[in-house]
Amino acid sequence: MRFGNPSDIAVDSENRWLFTVNAVDNQVRRFDSKGRLINTWGSRGGGDDEFRQPSNIAINVNDGWVYVVDAGNQRILRFNVRGEFLNSWGGWGVGNGQFNEPGQILFDTVNEWIYVVDKANHRIQRFTSKGGYLGKWGMEGPAIGSFQEPAELALDQNRGWLYVVDTGNDRIQWFDFKGRAFGEKGGRGSANEQFNRPTAIAVDKVNNWIYVVDQGNHRIQKFDSRLRFLLSWGSKGSAEGQFETPGDIAIEPGGNWIYVLDKGNRRVQRFGSRGEFSREWGIQGDATGEFQAPSTIVIDDSGFIYIGDIEGRRVQKFDDRGNFQWEADTTVPDGG
Repeated sequence: MRFGNPSDIAVDSENRWLFTVNAVDNQVRRFDSKGRLINTWGSRGGGDDEFRQPSNIAINVNDGWVYVVDAGNQRILRFNVRGEFLNSWGGWGVGNGQFNEPGQILFDTVNEWIYVVDKANHRIQRFTSKGGYLGKWGMEGPAIGSFQEPAELALDQNRGWLYVVDTGNDRIQWFDFKGRAFGEKGGRGSANEQFNRPTAIAVDKVNNWIYVVDQGNHRIQKFDSRLRFLLSWGSKGSAEGQFETPGDIAIEPGGNWIYVLDKGNRRVQRFGSRGEFSREWGIQGDATGEFQAPSTIVIDDSGFIYIGDIEGRRVQKFDDRGNFQWEADTTVPDGG
């Protein structure tokens, strides 16, 4: 029996390394530019280099540090790329720097801050690059600045603005780095500017456009940086430009192409910035270019695309046209 589902992935574009974190076997793995394993660390437990269902990962490219969300232990751990433990912070609770179901972690390369989605505490927390507490905002509720199970955030690095997917309230919210609310957009429904369980968000770094995965409505909605509606595309189905429970989304560095994980159809679709369909690849299966349960998409600075496949227990790399490059096997033998 073999394990190793990639629960999250991160790419160091400068060194061309791929990092995966696996909740089942409680390990982090680093792969080289060809998908070959470099090193592995972690095991089950609560010690300095142990995890209980690690869920998310982020890279500090400035200092060469790796941050792992140790969800089962309600904490963040910091390592160097060799897997050597540096420090940790957190623990279960509602106090400053504590967590209740920590989720996505995001590293701000300009200010060297870390943002963590503290899901069950219905808030966002901000830390220094070494884990020093800086601030938090949010509480449970429907008011602006409050959340109901926040799912994901995205950073406009040009302005320092943050956009949070407030899934339980079927909206997205817009903040500065101190948590001051500038606006919101949404409400339950299927009309433009409404959502049904939004799940993922991405910022176009060139044009400052915001793309939101409106999962329950099987579509993508696009807004400008001040959350003014621009357009939407998609509907339920399997034809070109349709979706079956879309998942993650990513934008190539030039802002020309938007890639959407069409989870239910086990494929990736590429669109232009106006939502025009360009190409697709993938079907259900275990062969190269096929997927079992695609869950995470990351694009590096060169435009290469990495797809984490939970049930396929691997990460596949593609060029911008969907041509297969290599795969990184994230499985490990039982007991290994």
